[in-house]
Amino acid sequence: MGRHSKAVLNGAGIDRRDTGYYSTPASVAEFFRRKLLSLNPTPKLVFDPCAGRGELLVPFRDCGARLCGFDIMDMQPGGFFEFQRRDFLLAAAAQDKPPGSNGLPDADIIVANPPYNCHEHDYLREHKRRFALAFGRGAALNLYSLFIHAIIRSAKPGCLIGLITFDSFLTARGHEDLRGFIRNECRIHSLLLCPTDLFRDQGADVRTSILVLQKGPQKERRIEVAGRPETTGHFERILKVGAFRTCAPEEVCLSSPRDRGEFVVEVPPAVRALFAMPRLGEKFPCKTGISTGNDRTHLSRRRWEGFTVPFYKNPGNRRFFTEPDAWLRDDYNEAAENRSNFIIRNRPYIGRPGIACSSMGVAFGAAILPEGSAFGVNANLFPDEQDRWWLLAFLNSSLCNYLVRGVLLRSNMITAGYVARIPAPALTTVARSELEHIAREAYEARPSPEELPGFIERIDEVVFYACGMPEPDRDRMREFCANIVERT
Repeated sequence: MGRHSKAVLNGAGIDRRDTGYYSTPASVAEFFRRKLLSLNPTPKLVFDPCAGRGELLVPFRDCGARLCGFDIMDMQPGGFFEFQRRDFLLAAAAQDKPPGSNGLPDADIIVANPPYNCHEHDYLREHKRRFALAFGRGAALNLYSLFIHAIIRSAKPGCLIGLITFDSFLTARGHEDLRGFIRNECRIHSLLLCPTDLFRDQGADVRTSILVLQKGPQKERRIEVAGRPETTGHFERILKVGAFRTCAPEEVCLSSPRDRGEFVVEVPPAVRALFAMPRLGEKFPCKTGISTGNDRTHLSRRRWEGFTVPFYKNPGNRRFFTEPDAWLRDDYNEAAENRSNFIIRNRPYIGRPGIACSSMGVAFGAAILPEGSAFGVNANLFPDEQDRWWLLAFLNSSLCNYLVRGVLLRSNMITAGYVARIPAPALTTVARSELEHIAREAYEARPSPEELPGFIERIDEVVFYACGMPEPDRDRMREFCANIVERT
């Protein structure tokens, strides 16, 4: 959020993009009250380390507990709880004493909606070294991850923790240590994905999740989970009636040595089973290419003298066939020698035919990378000719789209590391032949956006059958891909 220069002010004149403050919806606050008091009906102290106006403490006013909140801004919460204008993160980073003797509240319940500022915020720049030393480099990527780490670290054994927070920590590579810290330090009671419109009335389309934790070893007890609903209205009904599915702890994370402990929510067993198979990167070279450092200098929008090398860097939604994204300067090798920020990676693969995979955009897809082309920092696969076409079809299937966006990475750029970890299904010769035929047909047809679903449906029929996907799981993945922005 901190990357935007335009201010977004709430009714009190607070710049949300600078402070990271977004008011917690009442439905979420009420859910925390019901859930946390069901686990501990008689808490002595409830604490919010980033209290704002106290929205998360309001529902606890009649539970008999002492209420306490910290914040670096005094938003005049109304005096119904003990408020200190204090920096919780600095206090937690400096602690060298047990809870209760270090100036931090000895809480039985902690509730928080941490600020969503990104790594570029001035506060993080100023204190990053201190936080990295206290909590680890991965925790200092942004404010919300710092709060999660600091809250868990400062909580006493048995303390219940209710968080609503930005959910990139579920899958992003940079948060691998944080995921491990959560699993090692806490029992997970609930992991619920929130709808993308939950904070829309406050000017934010952010992907958030709810975590209910308990400080202490993970026990073999089931976890409440809920996939991302389309709307806030649906989500509020889910929270109110407790319409959650429960699963075993091992069902909510990828535990293979090939993976990074990603948290997964409502992923069908047949899909999770695919992650026991070899990965694409083990079967085919998966490479990134040229980082120009300055596209305006080294790339041209049109082909003309001195710029004749077709350059592909992100097919996006252009599947099967795509025109080049730009034209690279002919003397790119000389540019790499003379300019330190012009970097050519995997030089032997430049010019080889392959498959260019999308890097930005919500949906995942792929297109043919023609011979003689250069490519950017997106992922590119280089199978032999006998494998290129069926693999192109698989990469554009709903199953692959779901594997990428529903399991491996729910946000941010899809790098070669993620593409290399896509499971490579064991397909029969007949299935590969059918997929090759469809992919070649689609490549020649250069389908419009209106024509594309017809090819995807044909591919899905082959892939789902070959991978043994049950019909309910097929419907779930189709629905996910049809509403991918809301479901991711």
